[in-house]
Amino acid sequence: MQDAISQAVLFTVSFAANLLASVSGGGAGFIQFPLLIMLGLPFPLALGTHKVAVVFLGLGALARKGRGGSWGLDPVVSLIMLVVGVPAVALGSLIVISIPAAPAEVALGAITIACGAYSLLRRRFGERPLARRTVWRNLAGACLMALVGLFSGSLSSGAGLFATLVLVGVFRLDLKRAILHTMVFVASLWNLVGAFTVGAACGIHWRWIPVMVAATFLGSYLGTTLLQRLSVRLVRLAFSAVAILSGALLMAHAL
Repeated sequence: MQDAISQAVLFTVSFAANLLASVSGGGAGFIQFPLLIMLGLPFPLALGTHKVAVVFLGLGALARKGRGGSWGLDPVVSLIMLVVGVPAVALGSLIVISIPAAPAEVALGAITIACGAYSLLRRRFGERPLARRTVWRNLAGACLMALVGLFSGSLSSGAGLFATLVLVGVFRLDLKRAILHTMVFVASLWNLVGAFTVGAACGIHWRWIPVMVAATFLGSYLGTTLLQRLSVRLVRLAFSAVAILSGALLMAHAL
């Protein structure tokens, strides 16, 4: 009976968290991961379980975009997120096993709040993409994306929001297109690498995976449908709100 209640709570909360994440470009982990810990899983087991489920955040977005007939992925950005991001995620997943997370989570929470405030105050955030990027801009973006990959592997939350911020602020993609890249690479591919690395070392709570996968996929599918219909201004407000709230939750959890 207790397990059935836990799974019902997991489905409801995961569905809502991933729906919002697919609209705003990240943030599901700030809700879903602490919930797993509150329901009794130890930190490493909760991290591996969370990463397996979040893979389907990206798959839900891909399924919805595939129906629209155009994915709109930037080839250079996609290559950087593959070649630079994936090894960084694997390295970060190995680091997390041996370091205390609380100090890093406090710092990450403060930075996330600052990012949310920045995107809120910059009114044209994500509305004016660059037609062409310089080599130096791509190199700077690659360096920052490597750091985001380390965050994705070593911490439970925040990588999606940071990746979206780099994609808009450095690579200068429009906000909706940046969120699509985040769903495809950070949510799906990076978390798959992280789940494999952490899961092999610490294990995964497979009993809860089916209900979390269903909630994550459905939430992402519906959220991507909303993303396609909302204006860039509303998406920017959602991104800012999720970043500020997520940073506050992360700091509260760490403290």
